Amino acid sequence: MARRSSGTKGYTGYRGRRRGRGVLAVVLVVILLLACGFLFAQRYMVYDADGSVRFEFPWIKKTPQDDSANGGDSGDDKKQDDLEITVQKPVIKDTYAVELGADALGSDWQAALDGLDKDVNAVAVELKDASGKIHYGSKVQGAIDCGAVAGGSASDAAIQGLVDSDYYTIGRISTLHDSLYAYEHMTDAAVCQLTGFVWYDTNSTHWLAPEKQAARQYVTDIVTECAQMGFDELLLDDFHYPREGRMSRIKTDERTMTQQEALALLADDIHTALERAGYKGKLSVSVDADIALAGSEEKSGIVMSELTEKFDRVYVKVTADQLESVTEAMKAYDVEFIPIVTEATDSGSYLIEK
Repeated sequence: MARRSSGTKGYTGYRGRRRGRGVLAVVLVVILLLACGFLFAQRYMVYDADGSVRFEFPWIKKTPQDDSANGGDSGDDKKQDDLEITVQKPVIKDTYAVELGADALGSDWQAALDGLDKDVNAVAVELKDASGKIHYGSKVQGAIDCGAVAGGSASDAAIQGLVDSDYYTIGRISTLHDSLYAYEHMTDAAVCQLTGFVWYDTNSTHWLAPEKQAARQYVTDIVTECAQMGFDELLLDDFHYPREGRMSRIKTDERTMTQQEALALLADDIHTALERAGYKGKLSVSVDADIALAGSEEKSGIVMSELTEKFDRVYVKVTADQLESVTEAMKAYDVEFIPIVTEATDSGSYLIEK
């Protein structure tokens, strides 16, 4: 009995070992098949932009539904989209520009373009005027708080239509002549009187002081916002200290820099902000004819040799009698000169101002 019991024991143990080896073999085969399957499938793995993985097998045809499920983009579509993004407006040798009226920032923007002469290849629109009003739906909080926003959805749609047109587009921005923001921020942003109250020029309007950080920040925010609309060029008007009025009444004892240094700092702040925003267009400035001819002016703080280094173009408002002399004077500076005129010139670029 003892032997029989012992034999039974031995038989039972032998069957257990065989069963274990069989399971191991099956596991190994499954692992091998999975590995082979993974290596095979890896050839058809596609990684999407969001990091997700999908499989594209050659024997499975993609249907339109498949494309729409992936956002409607096939490889060819993506290449076409990339091409459309990189396409730019044709480069123009000379700028034959016309400033459009206020109706261009409304439902009549297409009619404004349709009424242009065939020689015109560029248009300018006023985005911020000398009172401080902003003629589009600005989201800058400072502009909203001081009631400067005069535009809305209609003007925004018009601007989109203009910048999407074949015309070269110029956005004009009054920078330092600004009654609305200056009045609301007398101490931290405005040119002030000796009494500390906001200073008035001969037209009872106010100015921003570029030596004050709040003024520079506000102007920079507005210019950057305009750049993001897609304009090919931004033209900064009133980029100077006030030129008319009781200058002796202006409070200057708290200035920490010269007027030239303040204007240069404002220009640098704007350039830095535009670079961060990825803006690739031109940044220009306008100057009065008498300053362009003289080369500088103490009241305005402008020194032409310094100002022209900060901008791609300098626009000068000239009469027919001044055009030749101003053109000659501007040759002293390494900057593109554009005259602001009332009618087209015989040669070269121009901006017709209405």
